[in-house]
Amino acid sequence: MFTKKPVRTGEVKVRKEVVTEQKTIPVSVNREEVVVERRPASGAACSTDIHAGEEIRIPVMEEEVKVDKQAVVKEEVKVGKRKVKDTEQVSGTVRKEKVHVEREGEVDVDERSTTKKGKRK
Repeated sequence: MFTKKPVRTGEVKVRKEVVTEQKTIPVSVNREEVVVERRPASGAACSTDIHAGEEIRIPVMEEEVKVDKQAVVKEEVKVGKRKVKDTEQVSGTVRKEKVHVEREGEVDVDERSTTKKGKRK
């Protein structure tokens, strides 16, 4: 006869770790350049001429990259347990009893054996 009982053999820990890494990605941006072309003049004065001491200001623009970050679920983890049935080989010393019948004199002995269910062989 044997008995079985649950025994704690260990444990499993599941935890989350946040890993930070530096990423560089190319982003296309536009910017303006001021182009100054010099050409030979036709000789006539223009109404938009710059007079001595005057200056023209030309605003120059460019796109600035702004990074917005947002958490995105990449995967879900399901953790559980299941029972697994194994077979182990168990060994040990066992004992059994044997009956010896000894006869003395002229005695008749009926030595029949029965099965476990009580039936005679």
